Amino acid sequence: MELLGQVAVVTGGSRGIGRGIALALAEAGADLAINYRKDEKAAEETVSRIQGMGRKAIAVRGDVSNFDAAQDLMRQAFRAFARIDILVNSAGIASRGNFVEKTEVEEWSRVLSTNLNAAFFCSKTVLEYMHRNKKGNIINISSIAASILQAGHSPYAVSKAGLEAFTKVLAKEEGPRGIRVNAIAPGIVKTDMGDRLMKAMGEEVVKARLKLTPLGRIANPEDLGHLAVFLASDKASYITGKIIHMDGGIL
Repeated sequence: MELLGQVAVVTGGSRGIGRGIALALAEAGADLAINYRKDEKAAEETVSRIQGMGRKAIAVRGDVSNFDAAQDLMRQAFRAFARIDILVNSAGIASRGNFVEKTEVEEWSRVLSTNLNAAFFCSKTVLEYMHRNKKGNIINISSIAASILQAGHSPYAVSKAGLEAFTKVLAKEEGPRGIRVNAIAPGIVKTDMGDRLMKAMGEEVVKARLKLTPLGRIANPEDLGHLAVFLASDKASYITGKIIHMDGGIL
C-alpha cells in the first residue's frame, strides 16, 4: 500500500473522475477528505466505500471556486486527520461551446472560476499544511482540450491551459520545499459529464474519434486513479512539473 498513513484531499470527489481517484488513493492506503458541492448522497456513498476498505474518510461540502470554502475544506481535513499529504484538484465543469464573439461573459467567468480559480485557491491554502511536513503532492486534472485548442471552446480550453501553466509554475516554486506538482490531462472519460459530451458530439463523431484513438476506447475514472496513485507515491519522487496526457494515444 504505497500511500499508507497519508491523507489526501480530493475536490469534486463525490462523482466522476474525482470519485475514481479518491477510491484509488484509498485502495493504496490513504485516508480521504472528499469535497463536494451539491450531491450529498453521492458524497456519502463515496465515503462509505472508502470506509469499507478500512480507511478513514470525511465529506466536506463547499464550492471551492470560493476562497473561503477552499480554506474551510483544508481546515476541516487537517482537523480530522492532523496532516495533509496529497491534494487532487479535480473539481471541474464543462462549457457550452461557442465562438468567442457569442460567448457570454457570465459563461467565461463561470468556467474559469471552477476550473482554474478553485485549483489556485485550494493549492494556495493547502501549502500551509504541506510545508509543516516539508513534503507533499498536488495533482491537477487538466484535459487534452488544452492541447487541441478547438475553435468554439475558449472558456474550457483556456481554463485547462491556464491550469497547466499554473502546474508548471507551482512545481518550480515548491520543488525546493519538497512538494511535487503534476497534472493529468485525459481525453473523454466515462463519467456523467463525459456521457453528456459524447451525446452532444453525436454517435458518428464519437465513433470517428475512437477510430483515431490507438487504444480504441475512452478512459475510465479508475485509469486516472491508478496514475494519480503513482504520481503521489515515492515511485514518482523525481517527477514534477509534468503534464501527462492520458488519452489512449490520440495526440
